[in-house]
Amino acid sequence: MPKNLSPGVAMLMMTLLLAAGCDDSRDERFRRLAQQALREQSEQNKRMADQNREIAEASKHLVENDSQARKEMIAAHGTLQKELQTERTNIHQQLSDLESERREISKQRGRDPIIAQAIGAVGLTLSCLLPLLLAGYVIYSLNRRSDDSDALSEMLVMEMTADQPLLLPSSLPTVAAIEHTPSSLDAPDEPDQADDQ
Repeated sequence: MPKNLSPGVAMLMMTLLLAAGCDDSRDERFRRLAQQALREQSEQNKRMADQNREIAEASKHLVENDSQARKEMIAAHGTLQKELQTERTNIHQQLSDLESERREISKQRGRDPIIAQAIGAVGLTLSCLLPLLLAGYVIYSLNRRSDDSDALSEMLVMEMTADQPLLLPSSLPTVAAIEHTPSSLDAPDEPDQADDQ
């Protein structure tokens, strides 16, 4: 007898066997029916065993696929976490760079008007001092005595008034020296005659 019989089928078979065993000559039909029932039960048990095997294989494949899917999901989750961490680090770095750039621009915005005011003040001061510096230079130039120019002027005057010039060519017509005649302005003051009397 097969081991995988259901209780209802086993009871039916036992009833048929008892009925067939009590009277051998009774009806051949019962025996054939019992054999047919046993064959059908055996085929059904085979089909159920095949189905159980297929279900077991399908379950095994399902468990393996589920395990593989879980491994892939864990690997993908790990990769995603690493990428997210990298992105967070990049975003944090960009925010830090942006914040430092904002601070630098803020400092520059505070510095630029001060520098512009300082440049304007220096330019205004220089434009006010320029006429004074120019006037001071002119005054300095006028008061400065140039020994070279005075000596040169004196030498030129002596050369032009000399009877025999040393530097100028002799082919130039000589100019006679102007004789100095005493004038009333050059005469010494004579004592008033009224004072003598």
